Amino acid sequence: MLYRCLLLFLLFAAGARVPGQSVKPASPTMDEIRELPDTTLRLAFHFVALPDGTNFVRDARDSLVVAHGGHEKLRADVLMYYLLRELNHRFRVALLDYPPSRDTKLRFALVGGADRPLESAAFYREGEPLRPVAEGFNIVFTRYRGRGRPDAATTGTGSTTIYVYDRLQTYLAGSHDTWTVARLIGHELGHALSLDHTFKCDNPCAGRGFDPLEECYGECTDHNGGSGAVNCFGGSPRELMMGYGSQLHLTVCEVERMWAFLLR
Repeated sequence: MLYRCLLLFLLFAAGARVPGQSVKPASPTMDEIRELPDTTLRLAFHFVALPDGTNFVRDARDSLVVAHGGHEKLRADVLMYYLLRELNHRFRVALLDYPPSRDTKLRFALVGGADRPLESAAFYREGEPLRPVAEGFNIVFTRYRGRGRPDAATTGTGSTTIYVYDRLQTYLAGSHDTWTVARLIGHELGHALSLDHTFKCDNPCAGRGFDPLEECYGECTDHNGGSGAVNCFGGSPRELMMGYGSQLHLTVCEVERMWAFLLR
């Protein structure tokens, strides 16, 4: 008992840290994580315009909103509100196979605070250099200009920038979907916090809540760059966040790995 209390004290004293520090990770168990305070990850949003200058807007009276029948998701502050609400709900109920709780203990907020959401947003012309913030994760809405058509991306473990592609176009076409966008951001945040795809053959959490081969129709990959020869979308039988598909849940091993990364 004394050892456990001392360990919890040391974990709490370490505090949760954003990617970029070099202290060796702790390895908390889910029981120890449950005793720790919630950790809030701060988000900043960056909105890059289309080539014709069209971008998300700041004002409900903006002509773009008016021209699209008052479509509120074209407003940056409204979109950010819905995404934060969905992310917070998702991470409160994501945990599988842990009877005491489904809560990952991870929360999300704006870097500039809830009262002035647009202070956490930046707007750019196409091609204009981004101005990332150092104190949080940078969520960039932009047009994809390469080959193929990914929905979102990050450079992997330790990254503080997540790209979400081609969503402005879908809202201009009439979509009101924020559930999918939050799903994409949650998946990429998982990568930034050290998680692999569930269908990656050597996933460190393989055998602890999932089998990589079962996550992609009997196939697995040796990388985190997407599906291999088989399209893995919809392949996760447990709808795991780091698979492709509904992306609802996380295993105990995955939550422990994210916390170990934050506590490093």
